[in-house]
Amino acid sequence: MKVLIISANTLPAAPSGPAYIAGAALAAGHTVEVFEALFAQDLVSELEKKINNFNPEVVAISIRIVHGFIIDEQAEYGTTHLDLRVRVKEIVDCVRSVSDAYIVLGGPGFNYYGPDWLEYLNLDYGIRGEAEVSFPLYLQKLEAGEDLSNVPGCISRQNGKFFKAPRELIDNLDATPFPAYELFDLQKYFDLGISPAIVTKRGCEFNCTYCPYSDLEGKRYRLKSPQRVVDEIKHIYSIERPNIVMFCDNNFNVPNSHAFAICEEIIDRTLDIIWGSGTIKPLEVTEDVCRLFKDSGCGYLGLSVESASPRMLKQMQRGCTVEDIEGALSSLSKSDISFGVSLMFGAPGETPETIAETLSVIDRYQVPAGVWVTIGICLWTSHQKVLEDARADGQLDNSTDLFNVANYVSPDLSKDYMTELVESLSEKENYTVQVNQLHAR
Repeated sequence: MKVLIISANTLPAAPSGPAYIAGAALAAGHTVEVFEALFAQDLVSELEKKINNFNPEVVAISIRIVHGFIIDEQAEYGTTHLDLRVRVKEIVDCVRSVSDAYIVLGGPGFNYYGPDWLEYLNLDYGIRGEAEVSFPLYLQKLEAGEDLSNVPGCISRQNGKFFKAPRELIDNLDATPFPAYELFDLQKYFDLGISPAIVTKRGCEFNCTYCPYSDLEGKRYRLKSPQRVVDEIKHIYSIERPNIVMFCDNNFNVPNSHAFAICEEIIDRTLDIIWGSGTIKPLEVTEDVCRLFKDSGCGYLGLSVESASPRMLKQMQRGCTVEDIEGALSSLSKSDISFGVSLMFGAPGETPETIAETLSVIDRYQVPAGVWVTIGICLWTSHQKVLEDARADGQLDNSTDLFNVANYVSPDLSKDYMTELVESLSEKENYTVQVNQLHAR
């Protein structure tokens, strides 16, 4: 079948999901082309032209997120909220206007709001979860005229009601096809500072209250072999040499034996590559570990600190201690690796005192790539444990529709204090502040 995969994302990010799904469709024998909405100057006319030239039988739309926030110095508190649903609707309306192709939805933004998206867009079908197997199965069944409602992870509308088929987790990730980055214009991403990204594993053993991944991907780690990971990196380099290849896992360095084995595989093959990770856990990040990372080509690491208050680390169930964080910051500061730090303020139990504790730790170190501070916890899926606190604090009730954006801030943080905090953080060198919500409402 002729399959057009549309990356509906409008915020700067690698098209890793669409690339993996495109690779799976190619491996199943289909003809595949891609369209990146991020680069469109005139979305409708450019997409119409693409569809008319290619004439796809199936259009798969990958939705990254539902709502986004961007730094905007002209906006109140320096942050602007974006409703990204409007862009997706524009894409769907355009496809419908020029094509009779089957439309199927997917992507992480669809995972959490499947029925909401289908209702909003007046569509009947989408696939949740890991689609490297389920998407080719959908195409096979569609081509054969078979029942689509039992494809793993699918949500289908039948007689006005939505039905969900159970998701299936892929055990052997080595057996999945390579991401088809050859279909994408990588130079356009490079020009925007976007690097191609790959997955080295799935699963998460942690229970962070604001994060759904351990529920969605399972607590058991499913690992790609180091050989396979490095082969994927080489595949990208064979298409076009990037400035850096990013590992887009949650917590690349957990389990650490897997991360070490990938580094050693790169070294053993004497490859001239540069890699990075946007999220590493502050666990066992020693000087020796940093040396191994650097020797294998590490060019950037994002240290997910979120809080350095003992009380908040326990409250957020982060699975690390202040000592772990200080050890990681110290080791990274002594390395030649460029690294950044992420902080998250406003979780349940947060007070001015716990924020002061966090900043007192971070401010003892030089962070070359900067500190990114998020204020306010996005409530974006029922899989987040923080929803219980949001309901208990009266910031969320049963009538609140997460699909229409909801956030949480600890009620112990007053508006006056938070306003002063945003101003003081914005004046700090190398700090970026994103305000999802300023104070409890």
